[in-house]
Amino acid sequence: MTSVAARALVTIAAIAFAAASVRAQEMTGRVAVEAVVSASTTSEAADDPFLMFDLVSTVRLGGGWDAVFRPWARRMPGGDWGTELYQAQIRYTSSTRVPFRVDAGIIPSPLGLATLELKADRNPTIDAPFYYFVPLPPFDGHFDGVTLMSGGYPLGVVVTTSGERWDARGGVTDDTPARPRDVLHEPGTSHGPQLIAGGGITPVAGLRLGAGFARGRYRAAADAAPALNATVFNLEGEYAIGYTKISGEWIVDRFETTTIAPAVARGFNLEALRTLTPRWFAAGRLVRASSPVLAGPLPGRRSAASAEATIGYRLTPQLTLRAGYQTSTRFGRPDWDHTAAASLVWAQRWW
Repeated sequence: MTSVAARALVTIAAIAFAAASVRAQEMTGRVAVEAVVSASTTSEAADDPFLMFDLVSTVRLGGGWDAVFRPWARRMPGGDWGTELYQAQIRYTSSTRVPFRVDAGIIPSPLGLATLELKADRNPTIDAPFYYFVPLPPFDGHFDGVTLMSGGYPLGVVVTTSGERWDARGGVTDDTPARPRDVLHEPGTSHGPQLIAGGGITPVAGLRLGAGFARGRYRAAADAAPALNATVFNLEGEYAIGYTKISGEWIVDRFETTTIAPAVARGFNLEALRTLTPRWFAAGRLVRASSPVLAGPLPGRRSAASAEATIGYRLTPQLTLRAGYQTSTRFGRPDWDHTAAASLVWAQRWW
């Protein structure tokens, strides 16, 4: 993106934030607006920040109906700009004895524990799990752009219901949750509908255990080769006690390939958060993913991993400063990189 376009995008975002604030104040109780701006950098390139602009608007339509709109923009280190439409959906929440909710449109991915933590103000560390964005190596010489789990929001319809100690969901999306979905810029990349199901239990207060499943086509038929399916399965858990919260997920993806054997990728994300004082907190994250290469001169399994230790300080209710240490290794490269990192996050909500 050119510098002119970048300045225009920042200007539009600022105007949108201001307009949203005024509009929200005029329509108190009917409109909720949440704006988040994040800037992060590392010791490797301290003058080349990663910027994110996130705006979520929820309009209460009445009768249990809401409309949610979430444009998103980012500047990568190096100057590359990008935009996405993370949410553009209609939501219906029932008032029945057993409540249920219907989400339709561009919706949050129904699978993946960290999906809702991709907002910078909800993420206790500086980085998010890399496997939401880093593609897996090609399994059989064909690059599909799949990840272990998707950080993009698909088109779909999902129904969610819950009781006092349980929750369940099911629906259909237009692409596998193992592929980042950018509906705004890649409307034609869908490879077929996916059946989604999941749920969880809360046996005691503060503890939730859950699982999710998706099945559908990830590679379209081409050149006499048949269409191929992917199965995504995850287990997740969260436990909060006192001022400590521990959460994690384990993911297994099974991809059909043009070879005899399927490609089975797997990985995990483990996160811990400790509130030290009303302003100070500490967090840590450990992530690992591995995937096979079944064809080519060097078949075998490739692994990648990352770890982060972070200390955070809430300067104001809207402004949070984080600093930490990060280390990582990439698929096919055993060497570890080490760096210091810092981020500044501003978040504001209006009703």
